[in-house]
Amino acid sequence: MTWQSRPHYITKEGLDMLLVLAMCSVTVFPRYGTYVPVPHLHGPGLLLDGAGASSSPDNTLTWLHKRLLGDTAQRGGNVVILRASYTNIDDRHFYQAGNFTSVQTVLIPPCASASEVNSVAPVVNGADAVYFAGGDQASYVAWKGTELIEAVKGVYARGGVVGGGSAGLAIQGAVVYDSVAADAMNLETTTADAAKDPLEPRISFTTGLFAWPALQDTITDTHLVARDRLGRAIAFLARIFHDRLLPNAGQIYALGIDGGSAVVVDPDGTASVLNGKDGRGAYLVRTDTPPLLIPGHPLHYTVEVTHVARNGERFDLLNKRTPEPWYTITVDGTRKPYYNEDPYNQ
Repeated sequence: MTWQSRPHYITKEGLDMLLVLAMCSVTVFPRYGTYVPVPHLHGPGLLLDGAGASSSPDNTLTWLHKRLLGDTAQRGGNVVILRASYTNIDDRHFYQAGNFTSVQTVLIPPCASASEVNSVAPVVNGADAVYFAGGDQASYVAWKGTELIEAVKGVYARGGVVGGGSAGLAIQGAVVYDSVAADAMNLETTTADAAKDPLEPRISFTTGLFAWPALQDTITDTHLVARDRLGRAIAFLARIFHDRLLPNAGQIYALGIDGGSAVVVDPDGTASVLNGKDGRGAYLVRTDTPPLLIPGHPLHYTVEVTHVARNGERFDLLNKRTPEPWYTITVDGTRKPYYNEDPYNQ
């Protein structure tokens, strides 16, 4: 029998390893459209979607086009979409609704090695905007400190736009509720359990992933009204104080954005609310009061909230000033409802 005709056998363990390697490889999908360099970007900016891209108001992409190219109707701008699950479902929508020259998705599975993650940096280096898709923020915070994250920061630094929806929004704050501990316990963090025990082990955070000026001392939360997450955002603020995650901050903030709404941020930190169908806008929460937290005991914590609800309404996210009044909300985990009054209809 010649070498060429000799049968080759692979063990089950070897086959399993090959399958794992295949599943953990990065997929760079074909570019939708044609890459055309942009000589001058008009950012930097942030695009913060309360839900995933499919639920985002279309005018967020109109804003993104303008932030990249300025006041022109011509097609332009190159967008890279980063995701840790699923496939390139958003490329066509971005390309058509945003009038970009190219859109390209990169899928980085949660099991991808550091070298695989870093291999995506050159793709991002050529982007004018980077959008983190929805999914699980635990997958994204695993990229902290990689060449990929440095490349994303580079897009912002040269005047591009960074953002994301749902999990892609959750990672944009100075402190990130990372879902790592909750995933390990196969649990979700809700207002109900966070109010009953804000020190519960399922709540975990990541710091230092990004440091956008407009989100300094701020945690972001998603699907706010639709999933009643204001209470958990307030519990997160209590934990951030308790855990001294922002030790130099005299006041800390949460920015919660409803599903169907987005907040877009211009270079000077001025933000605009964009609402789609049933979107309730954005809620900015602030506190400078350290909480008294005891393991296993319910939360009792009072904060101030301002609701920026109208489509097109602008506010100063950099300095945390809005044209709307601030009102007081207390979360009390000993009773239901957990709020002293309806927090969403002020």
